[in-house]
Amino acid sequence: MSEQEIGLSEAGSPIPVNRRQWLLGAMAVSIPMLGRAQPAAQTLRIGYIGPGKKPAYATGWALQQGILQRELQTLGFSQVVTRVFPNGPDLNEAFIADHLDIGIYGDTPAVVAHAQGFQGKLLGFDCVGMNSWLLTPKAGVKTVEELQGKVLGVALGSYMHRFVLGLLRQHGLTGKVKVVHMLPRDGAPALERGDVAAFAAPINLGPTLAQQGFPVLAEAAQYPTLLGTSVIVISPKLLERLPQFPATWGRARSLALREIRGDSAAYLAFHAEASGFPLAAVKASVSLSNLPDQAYPEQGLRLISEVKRFLLDEKLVRKDFAVERWKISGLS
Repeated sequence: MSEQEIGLSEAGSPIPVNRRQWLLGAMAVSIPMLGRAQPAAQTLRIGYIGPGKKPAYATGWALQQGILQRELQTLGFSQVVTRVFPNGPDLNEAFIADHLDIGIYGDTPAVVAHAQGFQGKLLGFDCVGMNSWLLTPKAGVKTVEELQGKVLGVALGSYMHRFVLGLLRQHGLTGKVKVVHMLPRDGAPALERGDVAAFAAPINLGPTLAQQGFPVLAEAAQYPTLLGTSVIVISPKLLERLPQFPATWGRARSLALREIRGDSAAYLAFHAEASGFPLAAVKASVSLSNLPDQAYPEQGLRLISEVKRFLLDEKLVRKDFAVERWKISGLS
């Protein structure tokens, strides 16, 4: 896990909640103000999923352009600290331990955390309709059915994990394929060595591996209910302390999206730089139509409901909840 400070001038079981303690710093800083009273200076702590060196969607652009920092100044924030995590369950650990204020990550681990009792609220969606790719070694199996009795690698607890389990269920392979934990960074070496019969890759990485010659066995795009979303969750303590925060965040996001839609080439180049993936892979996997203007787009809420239903059906979570009650009152 790494972290980056962005000052005002400038980034199996899917329910592991106690594997280790995160030792994260980022304490709020109080800066004396002269003249009339000002809000106490604070640090906003944002967690997101790597491997990129900073968030890559509208939140990342808002940080890159200084939009989010300017808006947050009105609430007393002097800086933003971003922390990258290898997967959603790890981010959940930091969230539950109160080391994050905002989490931007896949829908599946976010739903798992909420179903387990984490009281963070759904602030919005960073990306809706994210694809997953299931790839094989270059001389690997040709059909999903041929995976029976073989090993499939995926980051457990991720939105790709839900895609894999859903795909196997639709092909009558539930319990007939050995699904093992494998982080995205380990996917290409495992495919090259033939350690796995298939590997499920997230957005950006899938096209990159395909361009390297690894055959695509299936995509979530072929199964619309198995598409993923990147959700934005706010900690309960921050929301209670600053109930006006969602409106401020929404303004910054709207300004960022206006710039992104006004110069898509500049945004895609930024996304490639921020995520660390080739521009060609970004163009193949990122559509501006997947970056919602609304806090709660209909497709995003529908996919969240699909995630929740799937996890309940698979008994990966036991407690149901109303998606409407996860939302923040007054946002749309």
